[in-house]
Amino acid sequence: MHRLLKRQLKRYLPDSTDQLSVNDLLQAIDQAYQQHDIDREMLERSLQLTSEELLQRNQKLRVNLQQQATSQQALKQSYQILDATLNASQEGVLVVNSDGSPTVFNQRYLELNLLSREDMKTMSLADLMKNSMSLITEPEKLRHQVESLMDNPGEARHEVYRSHTGRWVETYACNDPVAGFIWMLRDTTEVREKEQTIAHQARHDALTTLPNRTLLLDRMENAIHRAQRQQRRLAVCYLDLDAFKAVNDSLGHDAGDVLLQRVSQRLKTCIRDSDTLARIGGDEFVILLDGVRNQEEVLYLAEGMLEVMAEPIVIAKRQFFIGASIGISMYPNDGTTPGALLKNADIAMYRAKENGKNRFHFFTPSLERIAQHRLSMETNLRNALENNELDLYYQPKVFLQPTDQTSNIPVTHSFEALLRWPQADGSFIPPDSFIHIAEDAGMIGRISDWVLDKAARQAKLWHQQGFNANISINISPKQFLIPGFEQDIVNTLKALKVPEHLISIEITESLLMQDLNNARQVLKYFRSHGLSIYLDDFGTGFSSLNYLKNLPVDAIKIDRTFVKDLSSSNADQAIASSIIALGKNLDMMIVAEGVETAEQAQFLINSGCDLAQGYYYGRPLPADQAEQFLNALPLSKND
Repeated sequence: MHRLLKRQLKRYLPDSTDQLSVNDLLQAIDQAYQQHDIDREMLERSLQLTSEELLQRNQKLRVNLQQQATSQQALKQSYQILDATLNASQEGVLVVNSDGSPTVFNQRYLELNLLSREDMKTMSLADLMKNSMSLITEPEKLRHQVESLMDNPGEARHEVYRSHTGRWVETYACNDPVAGFIWMLRDTTEVREKEQTIAHQARHDALTTLPNRTLLLDRMENAIHRAQRQQRRLAVCYLDLDAFKAVNDSLGHDAGDVLLQRVSQRLKTCIRDSDTLARIGGDEFVILLDGVRNQEEVLYLAEGMLEVMAEPIVIAKRQFFIGASIGISMYPNDGTTPGALLKNADIAMYRAKENGKNRFHFFTPSLERIAQHRLSMETNLRNALENNELDLYYQPKVFLQPTDQTSNIPVTHSFEALLRWPQADGSFIPPDSFIHIAEDAGMIGRISDWVLDKAARQAKLWHQQGFNANISINISPKQFLIPGFEQDIVNTLKALKVPEHLISIEITESLLMQDLNNARQVLKYFRSHGLSIYLDDFGTGFSSLNYLKNLPVDAIKIDRTFVKDLSSSNADQAIASSIIALGKNLDMMIVAEGVETAEQAQFLINSGCDLAQGYYYGRPLPADQAEQFLNALPLSKND
């Protein structure tokens, strides 16, 4: 019986008899109570389970809501990043859905198509395409691109358009089955300009903006093909500046660059619109004369080039006479390929330089043989220098005015060191035949150093034997342009412990005229270190008399061309006499070179010339044989 029922029966029916009478009733009531407790327990259990389930669901819901909020925030952030990325991109982006409405676009797209965000709210795909076509020079190409995309879903199309403002736009478009039409636009104007600049630089000289060798060869190929079809001729002029190094070395590379720019400007005035002027390196230019009728026409154009190059060029307030040497080859006689025409024009240019510079020379087959000989000479000279096969000879300069009134025997004043290149058969190659080759091949510096070293050692040896035997050495024009060469000479003498008064310097008049101001400074440096200066080949240059008084020169040498005919030419006699008088007035010593006869010597003596040099008084001899002049013709002994 239920415990609560038992408690109530004991309270109200303490008699057991009464309890039995109502037992059935109580039993029923007890069962009801029992069932009630069971139901209540089940209900409580159900409520507990439901509560726990609701709590779990609530927890899951809370987690899901939190995850959803996080996802929404991440999505929002991703959208912001995507939007910022699209708007920061230099490519315009447009996405149009299947209804023809724009769903995605960025700021760059608006800029490229001259649209605003308000415009996009009301525009369809057709409107957008119509607007784009109004901005480009080839609208039909864009129409074809759109139609092709409609007809071929899933394919991509790439095109390049040019706007009416001159800018270039590259497009990539596709018809995606889900997203719709996707367009990407990129302004490639700057890229194309850079590519064009790079292409231009690859085919043009950076300094002068003229065509370079690459573009020249291309144009020569085309010109040759035209000449073949039209049965016409063309000419190639190979031009090399004669005095460019004087500017480059004396004023620096910046001044040299200015000179090259001015030269290119001058040469442009000499050619026709159909011709090509190219700079192929250094101070070398090539002029392609396309479609010339004959050699006379080329000659006329070449003369015009020389005329404009003959005019002085002022750089840094200094005046330079540059000049140019031109070699000319003609198609088809002198070559049928660009390489052959250039090579032969180059050969002809070197012949123009050898003939005195500032002139032109047409190529001939004999010049090619000369060029081959020149190449052979260069190789042999290089070997001779490496194997110490060169030699130095010494020719005396003698006093013409007796130093001893009791004797008529000429007295040796000094020697000139003369370079010789002995050959296996006992002959010699004269310096005039190989010095210019050494200069062009870059060997003149080494040869000059060798000459200085050998002459200085010989002067020192004679000095130790008791003779003040001054030896003069010749300075090459190319050597004169080497920066600091004068310091190198003085330093070499100091290193060899050779008294400076034993060495003299001989320079030509034409060398001085290339850069007078620089030459003056170099000569002052030599004079300040005790070296005497001889001005060689005097009278062969121009305008020299205007500058001679300001030059630190000790002696001038009358060129042999004025001495050769002294005995028969009144003109040469007048020139020689004038030079002697000029030297005397300027307190300079006068030396006549190339004296070969007694008549020449007598005229010079009567005219008051100081020194003479030539076969009449002594041939150039090796050092051991030249010593006879020291012994036979008494030199002043050392103190």
